[in-house]
Amino acid sequence: MYEIKKDELTRKNVFAGDFPIVKDVGEVATGKTVRRFAPVALTADGIVEAEAPSGSGDTAKPGNLDKLCGIAADDSTDGGVVYYLTGEFFADGLTLPTGVTAAALKPVFRKLGLFLK
Repeated sequence: MYEIKKDELTRKNVFAGDFPIVKDVGEVATGKTVRRFAPVALTADGIVEAEAPSGSGDTAKPGNLDKLCGIAADDSTDGGVVYYLTGEFFADGLTLPTGVTAAALKPVFRKLGLFLK
């Protein structure tokens, strides 16, 4: 006979308020991908996901949190990505790269008009 299938839908609410949202489009750095709702930075090579400082001494990497420019609205496609320049977002709704915390993003994002709750 017929079998009833059940699917489960889990919504991910990332928007936290009604602060005006402004978007922009940028080119993703060659060989890089950007995931949906990931914090992004604008580098000389193009848009990349945020990276936290890591290592020490000769192996230290400075990261790029000082170059943050927004939050990716969707996955990167065809070398480009749409990203949010302003808005209110739930921190637990973001796709945070390894080593990047919402606490580290808050002060930088606040200066840009991006607010994490």
